[in-house]
Amino acid sequence: ISSIIKQLPVTMQKLAEDRDTGEELEKLAADLFPRFRAPFEDAINSAGITKPEIEQVVLFGGGTRIPKIQEEILAATGQKELHKYINTDEAAALGSAFMAASSSSGFRTKEIKLKDANQFPFFVSFNKIVLNEEGAVAETKLVDKELYYRNNGVPQKKAMTYTKFTDDFHFNISYGNLDYLSDSQKSEFGSLPLLMANIKGVKDVFNQHHDKTSKGSKLISWLTSLDDCCGFS
Repeated sequence: ISSIIKQLPVTMQKLAEDRDTGEELEKLAADLFPRFRAPFEDAINSAGITKPEIEQVVLFGGGTRIPKIQEEILAATGQKELHKYINTDEAAALGSAFMAASSSSGFRTKEIKLKDANQFPFFVSFNKIVLNEEGAVAETKLVDKELYYRNNGVPQKKAMTYTKFTDDFHFNISYGNLDYLSDSQKSEFGSLPLLMANIKGVKDVFNQHHDKTSKGSKLISWLTSLDDCCGFS
């Protein structure tokens, strides 16, 4: 309770060491409060807007009731005041009820859509074939191409098409640029790449179906899917 408002009358028999004040709590957590700015700054940067473009900040959630956290939110968003007109508990309960009713066939409600996004960019890398004037392979170049950008809506499907491969090849899928993360956060990602795929039997297929007397298109396509949990398939 003492973390929500600064002063209030309380009657109780005994406290641990006879101390329990909001001021002391703020001192104990002084090194933690600055961390609350980071999510707001990330959201502003991801949205591609500036702080003056923010019309209002509406608080939602139990932690946002703490006065010190509200101070950090004001500093992070550049606002003069915060809007507290939403009943957090009531909004969460009503939202859950409407979402459940929308998902059920037993109730008639307007469709409620929720959209999510992946938090990390994904790249595909492969060796690109460069042909000479005679049509022979002159060299290969390593290509890194963005497959899913950061905050890409999910679920999502994308197709990759290769036009110059006539033999077996491979490609890798890995995380893209993660410079916006700290070193400790990057260390939690584990080994890279995320996926290594070997495409075999390409040459046999072309030898069987390609008409050597015509200049047919050499197309190889593969489809990748990023589901609601940001899992590949």
